[in-house]
Amino acid sequence: MPAPHIPETRLQRAVNRLFRGKDAYGVLKTTVCGMLLLRLIRFVVYIQRRQGLFAWLIELLAPKLKKLPMVRNKLDKEMAGQMASFRKKFAEELTDPRHKLPERGMAEEDILSLMQKRKELDTKHWQAGKITGAVYHGDQAHYGFISKVFGQWGFANPLHPGIHPALRQMDSEVVRMVIGLFNGNDDCCGAFTTGGTESILMAMKAYRDWGKAEKGITDPNIVICNTAHAAFDKAGKYFKIFVKHAKTTPDMQVDLADLTRLVDGNTVAIVGSCCQYAHGAVDPIEELAQLALRRNIGLHVDCCLGGFLVPFMEKAGFPLKPFDFRVPGVTSISCDPHKYGFAPKGSSVVMFSNKTLRHHMYCYLTDWTGGIYATPTMTGSRAGGPVAATWAAMCKFGVEGYVETTKKIVGACRKISKGVEEIEGLRVLGKPEVCVVAITTTKEKMSPYAVADCMGKSFGWEVASCQNPPCFHLALTLPTSKNADLFLENLKEAVTIVEQDPQAWTSTAGVYGMAASLPSSFLEDAAATYLDAMTEALTTPATES
Repeated sequence: MPAPHIPETRLQRAVNRLFRGKDAYGVLKTTVCGMLLLRLIRFVVYIQRRQGLFAWLIELLAPKLKKLPMVRNKLDKEMAGQMASFRKKFAEELTDPRHKLPERGMAEEDILSLMQKRKELDTKHWQAGKITGAVYHGDQAHYGFISKVFGQWGFANPLHPGIHPALRQMDSEVVRMVIGLFNGNDDCCGAFTTGGTESILMAMKAYRDWGKAEKGITDPNIVICNTAHAAFDKAGKYFKIFVKHAKTTPDMQVDLADLTRLVDGNTVAIVGSCCQYAHGAVDPIEELAQLALRRNIGLHVDCCLGGFLVPFMEKAGFPLKPFDFRVPGVTSISCDPHKYGFAPKGSSVVMFSNKTLRHHMYCYLTDWTGGIYATPTMTGSRAGGPVAATWAAMCKFGVEGYVETTKKIVGACRKISKGVEEIEGLRVLGKPEVCVVAITTTKEKMSPYAVADCMGKSFGWEVASCQNPPCFHLALTLPTSKNADLFLENLKEAVTIVEQDPQAWTSTAGVYGMAASLPSSFLEDAAATYLDAMTEALTTPATES
C-alpha cells in the first residue's frame, strides 16, 4: 500500500529551493555558515542590549592599547608623577613613622602619648565643621561614652553566640529596632553588617541567588539609576551581576520610563535611593515598587546615607512620600547607623521583607573538615565593639533625640538650598530633600569645580566634587549644620573671586575634564596609583619614588 502523500509546508519548499542542486558538502557549508551568522547576530543583539557596541569596543580595545610601548611609557611616566605627588601629600603629617615591629615592647604611657598626638591631628581637620559628611556628630562627650562601651566589647566576636550571649542579643536587637524604624512587620528580618557597602553587596547576592533558584536565571542583571551608589556596581563586579544604568530626570531622580525599558527576563532586582549620595534626591519608591510587583522582581531601597534621618522626617516637620516596608513591593532596605545614627564606624543593617529572601544571602559550607560552617553575611569573625556601641547609641538618642537632630540637619540643608538659589551664577542641582545639597554654575566660563577649589583654598571648606553632570556637594552633618549661614556667606564670596580670575582655579576642573575624555581602563590606572600610595607605609616627606 503506497504511503500517503504529505503536502510540503512553506518552510520545506523554501529549504528545498535553497539546497536544490547542491552536493552534501555545499549543504553542510551553507548550514554551518548560517548557524555562525545567527550566533553573531545574537551576540551583537546581546551586546547592544547590555552596554552598546561602542562601549563594548572601547572596553575590548583599551587594555590592548595600553600595552603598546609608546602608550605604556607615557602612562608609566604620568603615574610615577602622580605617585610622587600622592606620597608627598600623605607624608606631610606623619607621626613617629615605623616599618618594623619594635624589638622591645613600647611602654603603655608612650603609646598613649603618641595616640593622643595622633588623635589631635585627626581631629583638627574637622573640628571647625567645614567638611562634607565623614564626621556626623562631633561631640567629644558622646564619643567618650561610645568609646567606653566599644572598649568593653572590643575583644568579643558575634561569630560565637554561645560564648557571647549578650552580644548576640544586642546584635539581633539593633536589627529589630532598625526594622521597626522602617515599618517592617514580623516577617521582616535582616542582619548587622560592617558598612553600607557590605549591606548592598549582601542584598545583591541574595537577589542573584534568588533569581537562579526561583527563576532559573544564570545571567542576572540589576537595573539602577546612574546616581545609585557605587556599591551596586561593586556588587556587579564581585558577583558577576550585569548592572544596567537608567537615566535621570531634571530633578536627578531615576527616569522611570528608562528604567522600565531596561528591565528584562534576566532582571532580578531594581534599585531606588532615599536619598542618593551625589545630589540628595529621593527616587520615586512607590512607582518603582509597582514595577517590581508587575515583573515579580526585587526592589532594594538604599537608605545607607539617610537611614537615620528619613524615618524621623515626618515628626521633624519634613514629610516624605512612603519609602519603606509600608510600600508593597519593597523587598530589601539598607541603612547605616554609623552615619546619622551616631554609632561608630563599622555599623550597618541590611533588611529583607521575608526570611526566604534572607536565606539567599547566607553562605553555607556543610562538608568542610572544620565542621558545618555558615555565616549570615560576608564576614566570619566580626568585632563586637561596633555592635554594642551601636545598641548604646540608638538607645541613648531614642526617637526624640533623632527627631531633634533631624530637624537641625534637614533644616540646614533646606536653608542652604534656598540660599544657593539666591546667589547669582549658581543653582541647586536636583531636589535636595534630606541632607545633601548639590551645586552647579549657570555661567559658561565659571566651572563648579573652580568654585569648589576656591571654597577649599580660600575658606577652608572641604566639599565633594561630583561628575556627570559637573557639580560639587555638601553633605550636612551636626557640625556643618551649625555653619549654614557661614557656608552661604563664603560661597557668595567664592563666586565673586572665581569670576574675577577663572583660570586661577583649574586644578579639579582639569582632573575631571581629563576623566571625561578617557576610557575607564585608563582612569583605573590613576585610581590604582592613589590606592597604592594611600596604603603605603611612608617614612619621611622626602620619600623617593
